[in-house]
Amino acid sequence: MEIYILTISFPYDEDNIPWVKIIEVKEDFRLFELHEYIQNLVEFDNDHLFEFYVDKTPRNLKNAVSEGMRLNEIYPITGCKLYYLFDFGDSWIFQIKKSRKKRNENKNTIYPVLLESTGINPEQYTDYEE
Repeated sequence: MEIYILTISFPYDEDNIPWVKIIEVKEDFRLFELHEYIQNLVEFDNDHLFEFYVDKTPRNLKNAVSEGMRLNEIYPITGCKLYYLFDFGDSWIFQIKKSRKKRNENKNTIYPVLLESTGINPEQYTDYEE
């Protein structure tokens, strides 16, 4: 089975602090599983609606794809990018890029795997006091 290397970024932060996570996942990873994994990486409460989109820019996200789709049903995409929108009110938009590098599954590895982490997680509820 092929392993995809995905770069998940949050490039739309007002503070211009880069947040990037590079992960390895199996090619048959479902978008719903990717949603849950991103929630874990960013440490958000998984308490809002979400959607994935394949589009040219994050400005007019209208080409939604089912959360049941597998990554190998989406990639390769030409001329577009995969976006993950979480919380339709606050509009947390993450960009997901697939590397062109090809890797095969390592039977001794449990996927998904976090390869690299950059930046500080954005705060989901900045005005929330515990």
